Amino acid sequence: MKKAFIVFARTPEIGRVKTRLMRDLGKEETLKLYKSFVGEIFKRCDSLKGVDKFLGSFPTADDPFFIWLLKQHKFKGAFNQRGADLGEKFINAFNDSFNEGYEKVVIIGSDSPTIPVEYIKKAFQELERHEVVFGPCTDGGYYLVGVKKLYKNIFRGIPWDSSEVLNKTLDKLYADKIKFSLLPFWYDVDDIDDFRFYKRHIKYLKGAGQI
Repeated sequence: MKKAFIVFARTPEIGRVKTRLMRDLGKEETLKLYKSFVGEIFKRCDSLKGVDKFLGSFPTADDPFFIWLLKQHKFKGAFNQRGADLGEKFINAFNDSFNEGYEKVVIIGSDSPTIPVEYIKKAFQELERHEVVFGPCTDGGYYLVGVKKLYKNIFRGIPWDSSEVLNKTLDKLYADKIKFSLLPFWYDVDDIDDFRFYKRHIKYLKGAGQI
């Protein structure tokens, strides 16, 4: 069974990434931090076996930093995200993957640099007995979504820039009687409070010998 794993990321352009953090950290420091997030996610995914790995970038994957990461971490390829909103981007990425013969597809974002790779592996396992799997985020969104069949409706009409993303998606899953699984909660790093927690978490992980 062919499996695809996709990292969604924004092209690392100064002033265009992590804009909520930029107000507190400045443009240059924020760009540096964002690149470290993406690099850490790629590194964590080195242990994924039996899975073809891809980068889905917006607006373009044609960037020296991304090209280096793809080669360094043996990703199979990259593509540009397509769609008017995140839901359409999910739909297009899943649909293209299925058209390429993949039967299980998992997507994560670039805002959760400490995501345990075990959660990603668990997502593929959950797709053995569920149609959809989500990694719920503490901010009301989700850090991961995986499918083995594309249900376009669950990604449409979602208020993506709100804390209701997961709730609205779950409403659609229940209404359409779609069998799904939820992974453990994790956190994104979007604003300065998230960043402060992230730094404390990294300090703890280092002290515990986990990184």
